[in-house]
Amino acid sequence: MKRILVHDLATDQFEYVNFLHAQTLCSSFTKPDINNGRKLPGYVDHTRPNNSYVADLLKRQALATPIHSFDTSDNILPSFAAPCLDILNLVRPHRAFAPVMSRAYINLKKKIGELDAMRSLVAANERLTKNEFRYTFSDDQLVTFAKAKSHTVMKAVAAIEDDAQAFGVASSILADYGLYFSDDVIKAKSENNELRSLVNRATNELWWRRALRKLSAIEVERVARDLAIVHKYGQAYCSNYSVSRRRERDTDNKAILENTVAYDEVNEDNWFTLSDLADKSVSNPVVRRAEMFVRLKGFEAIAQDNDHVAMFYTLTCPSRFHSVSKSHVNQAWLDADKPTTQDAQAHLSTVFAGFRKALDKAGIKIYGLRVAEPHADGCPHWHLLMFMEKDQQPLVTELFEHYALLDSPEEKGAQKHRFTVETIDWSKGSAVGYVAKYLSKNIDGKHIDNDVSSDLTGVEASERVVTWARVNRIRQFQFIGGPSVTVWREMRRVRDEIKEDDPLIASLSTGEHMALENVRRAADASDWQAFCYAMGGVFVRRKDQTVSPVYSIPQIMSKLVDEWGEEHTTERNATTRYGDAAIARVVGMLFRGAFLATRVRNWKTENKEKFLRGTKRIMSGVVDVFDVLERENEYHRLADAQFNEYQQYLQRVDEITAFAFDEAAWPSFVGAAHDGGLSASSLDLCQ
Repeated sequence: MKRILVHDLATDQFEYVNFLHAQTLCSSFTKPDINNGRKLPGYVDHTRPNNSYVADLLKRQALATPIHSFDTSDNILPSFAAPCLDILNLVRPHRAFAPVMSRAYINLKKKIGELDAMRSLVAANERLTKNEFRYTFSDDQLVTFAKAKSHTVMKAVAAIEDDAQAFGVASSILADYGLYFSDDVIKAKSENNELRSLVNRATNELWWRRALRKLSAIEVERVARDLAIVHKYGQAYCSNYSVSRRRERDTDNKAILENTVAYDEVNEDNWFTLSDLADKSVSNPVVRRAEMFVRLKGFEAIAQDNDHVAMFYTLTCPSRFHSVSKSHVNQAWLDADKPTTQDAQAHLSTVFAGFRKALDKAGIKIYGLRVAEPHADGCPHWHLLMFMEKDQQPLVTELFEHYALLDSPEEKGAQKHRFTVETIDWSKGSAVGYVAKYLSKNIDGKHIDNDVSSDLTGVEASERVVTWARVNRIRQFQFIGGPSVTVWREMRRVRDEIKEDDPLIASLSTGEHMALENVRRAADASDWQAFCYAMGGVFVRRKDQTVSPVYSIPQIMSKLVDEWGEEHTTERNATTRYGDAAIARVVGMLFRGAFLATRVRNWKTENKEKFLRGTKRIMSGVVDVFDVLERENEYHRLADAQFNEYQQYLQRVDEITAFAFDEAAWPSFVGAAHDGGLSASSLDLCQ
């Protein structure tokens, strides 16, 4: 019981009222109770719903005291009479994600109370459910659902000939499950009369699979972050559920790559599994990290050659983008309506875009690397290793700091943590060393013992960071400045020296040939410094590069036979499986009007078992044919027939030669020709 001074608004008088502490259905999940276990004289329970709660919407008994009050309990949402059963019903449909939801409820109950924790669980369940689809479906369930919905769309648009109308029907079905096409895509397809290709996508089972997998991964991770599961003392960087799902996907993808072959269309003996090809590309973490360091070391060597300065910047988000602060849910984040990881990344991109525009306006060029990685609560921040001219460094730093602090500069800690700067001292070590740990942490965690932002090992932290980037579709690394990396990779395909007498570059002078060969040699030797110099320098604009990539839309050759039986060959641009134009791809390099082809083979993919079985069948069939021919002495008969034909031919030549030199035989010879005794070929030979 607590005695409180109360202001009676009706009489404008003050009086003390004894308030009895009570727990009711509107404030707790336990049964109504009072401290002493019995009702005191004059006690009136005006919070307990009566038996007609559902029908009469919480009609209350009037207060027995003379205090005038306004009872707002009718607006209170219904409570949970059986919390254990309610929790079970909420988490059970989500299968593998259920432990995350249960753990979130236990943690939230301690911090915000049972009622708010339960309501958070209800909100999470609603967000994870779209009609009959759940974002927490297993992959097998998702595949089955995608197949059913693609057939649904196909039936709905089958009889609709108008593209716009069909697209409207398909879009309404997609919207029911949180799927849609962006406005830019719709506008582009409409202008190119390819709106039907979007309808075809909505009727394709594989497109549904990819779209639902991507959307499910993002939504589940957002819910986990909203439930305050993702933080340093919980599940760092991303949820355990997302890590588990990524492991399953990687296992499935590895099996697919190992069982799929890419073979040369002309020479089927030249084939590889996609797994072998992936190991040779930047998809392999070892190759990816090596290329990163090669390019960074090249930038560093150029900076030292030109007496440039190296700066290390760190850019973070305002506090409202952080879901957790000091192991508690951040109130600023709640007040800002829970910004997502994508919102935070968009904020950083906006800051950097403004900074780059200011540099362009000032005529300042920089080059280096940007690394995006998450805080433990999933909010991204950027590390930037930038090289620039010494006299421009103060202005560059000032502009960057200005744009970093444009948003809420007065909030606590903004001046200290929002933007940090460090000048790299060449005498103390390499500039690449400043970002080495960030590169490794964002690739595979090699050479890192412990993660300073969590209690994880380097490999464990790297797995979670890479999962975070994949789920949220965030680009981890971006090189700034320097020549085209596409040219770098394409020129490495040209292993042999480009000869000066090569017909493809016959129009080039000796100096131009040497410039092209320098680009090729630098790329082949993995010398990024020499490659930058050969391409026109580290500050070269794309249009002024020595060599530029050439893109082309794949062409399809088709043969048609007209009404006269004549065959005509036509060529047209290739299209996707959905009916719209195929995307242009790199086919070679262009230098001073000379084209250098780097992709001369046409590759096709096929299931490995099917490919090997087909190859074996072809060879075994050929062997069987030769064996049968040999057993039946067919070779001998063929040889005898050819020999007899050859003997007859020689005999006829001799006869014709004899006629040619025997004047007496000419009249009879000509007469025989007119009578049809000699062939036209014999006459031609005589003439």
